Amino acid sequence: MSVVPVALTWAIGGLLAAMLLPRLRLRRRMAALVPLAVAVAAFLTLGGGADLDVVAAPGGLLLGRPAGGLVLLCALSMTVCLVLSPPPDGGEILVVGACGAFSTVALATGSPIVWAACLAAGMALFGVRWVAASPARPTLAAARVGTLGATVLVAAAPFLPLDVATALPRAHLAGALLAGGVASGFGMVPLGGWVTGGARLVRGAALAPWALLLLPALLLTTQTLQNVLPTDARTTVGFLLLPAGALSAAWAAGQGLLAGRRDRERYPRVLLADLGLVAMGLATPQPGVRIGSLLLLLTHLCAGPLLLQEASPALVRQRRLAWLALSGVPPTPAFWGRFATIAGLTSAFGGALLIVTLPVTAALLLVAVRAAAAASSARPVAPASLATRAAAWLAPLAALTVGLLPDSALRALLGVG
Repeated sequence: MSVVPVALTWAIGGLLAAMLLPRLRLRRRMAALVPLAVAVAAFLTLGGGADLDVVAAPGGLLLGRPAGGLVLLCALSMTVCLVLSPPPDGGEILVVGACGAFSTVALATGSPIVWAACLAAGMALFGVRWVAASPARPTLAAARVGTLGATVLVAAAPFLPLDVATALPRAHLAGALLAGGVASGFGMVPLGGWVTGGARLVRGAALAPWALLLLPALLLTTQTLQNVLPTDARTTVGFLLLPAGALSAAWAAGQGLLAGRRDRERYPRVLLADLGLVAMGLATPQPGVRIGSLLLLLTHLCAGPLLLQEASPALVRQRRLAWLALSGVPPTPAFWGRFATIAGLTSAFGGALLIVTLPVTAALLLVAVRAAAAASSARPVAPASLATRAAAWLAPLAALTVGLLPDSALRALLGVG
């Protein structure tokens, strides 16, 4: 799949929208046309190609089938988010376009340095945007920690890719740097406060570039690198990410139980808890863990655009369905994703991990039940616009469809079985 038209559509569309749409006042919701145009470009160029080994290629820009499908899904998810968000200003849509272009190139490049630089630039851009939108200590910390953490990936890039002949100290150093950069991008403990602190102050359209564009790219490409690292480097990555992921999942799930009534406070904690499980899964090359993490990714790409917004009484039923998709009750997609991830981890490391993973899933179920109950108690108001209601229904129904047909969804959307 050619990456050039997709990346250019992101960049040029975001730039033009930032220049023109603020002057159109009531038409500022047309910002959703930017990711929609990207989705069309991605669909038209979607084809076969490599599986999850693109980052390990010697060079060039090539989107394999899973990466191409992910670009399409991220663009559609961002479209729904912008339809549901308050009208974004020029700065927000410019950051969305730039982060979309960076994530697309990061998914397609065969150069580890370009890959790391794209992710670091995207993290820096939305961090600066958070500070500009809401200058406060949490957003300053978010910009600082997120950006500095992403630069650790740049430090790891000269050591990548590694082969079995790599000297042992170099393999361990590369693994440690890679794990540190991933832990920062995922918001792992003790660095996860930058996500929850910033999420309390910025609105959905400002938080979405991380959750819907950069995070999926980081997750998929890290899985790619895991497949090509030598044993020593994989051991170092697992040694660091397994406890960090377990602690992060437990902490985020517990904090979700204590969160306020706003979904925008609950949802980032649920996302961080699932990212903790995914980070634990990066400690093993088990194929079931890979499938589980991709299902969790699809679940959040469907439910996230709705739950990143402030709760609207006009969209109560849609929000209840979105929380149902994240509850982990079978056959929701979160259930299949968490089940496959935990089963793979148990197979690789033994049943001792159930001491952490089972309480986490139980806590996430309680968080979803409380959120759904809070949504059902909201007083009805005048119905939202047709476009808003259509987008709000699309998100949870897509998530529930993935739950009913998980294998078919992975094959159709990402080309992975």
